[in-house]
Amino acid sequence: MNFLDIHSQDGATAKIASQGAHLCSWIPASGVEQLFMSKSTAFQEGVAIRGGVPVVFPQFSNQGTLPKHGFSRNSEWKLLQSGLLANGAAEAVYELRENIARLTIWPHVFRAQLRICIGGNALQMALEIENTGDTNFSFTTALHTYLAVQDIAEISLHGLQGLHYRDTVNGAAHCLEADPFLRISGETDRIYGAVPTQLELRQKEQTTLIRSSGFADAVVWNPGAAAANINDMEAGGEQRMLCVEAATILRPINLAPGDSWSGSQTLEVIATGS
Repeated sequence: MNFLDIHSQDGATAKIASQGAHLCSWIPASGVEQLFMSKSTAFQEGVAIRGGVPVVFPQFSNQGTLPKHGFSRNSEWKLLQSGLLANGAAEAVYELRENIARLTIWPHVFRAQLRICIGGNALQMALEIENTGDTNFSFTTALHTYLAVQDIAEISLHGLQGLHYRDTVNGAAHCLEADPFLRISGETDRIYGAVPTQLELRQKEQTTLIRSSGFADAVVWNPGAAAANINDMEAGGEQRMLCVEAATILRPINLAPGDSWSGSQTLEVIATGS
């Protein structure tokens, strides 16, 4: 697979793999890596990358007949453009369309476009899906963001109180998040519905604002002790990551011919001191 490095004028950097249009690294102008990448990831063609931001489409997890998380994260995307914008931000735009192999497992004609933009202490990822065929199709999708944390026991995720979620660990549905913030103390795999436009991941030295648009849901995932069963998760890696994913899962998106859908996730890092 090929890799692209982009640099904003103010010093933010990102590394993107052509397989999956997969964002593997994001270092904002403040200079600290914000994405977790497992040291056990092999970066082999056709094998999912463990970390960064996988693009999940057209199926989330095993909720359908396709391979887990669909085919987009293991597919080679086409780089349409990259470079600096007028405001000094750096941008890369990738595209994925149907091909014979994908049509054999998902018989729909589509265009997916992912736009990645970095500058200052912010990252924006915008995903657009267009139905370019002549029949309706439905899909679920997510930006499977692996956020780097110093210590999973010390972080708190704010903005979920009062929401209902599906607990994938125990199979319970329509659970209520009663706590004012979420702490991770073991295996966690939840799909929250009707999420607000902003969540906050708080650590000792920074807060990460997680804003989304167009995505109805959010997934919060950490494998906990089950990480021992993930062959490409480095030892102790679960202590240094939390997935907070902009997603639409609970109600699949249906597109008629010629229609399109778009969603975005923006991460902004704010230093808070120790």
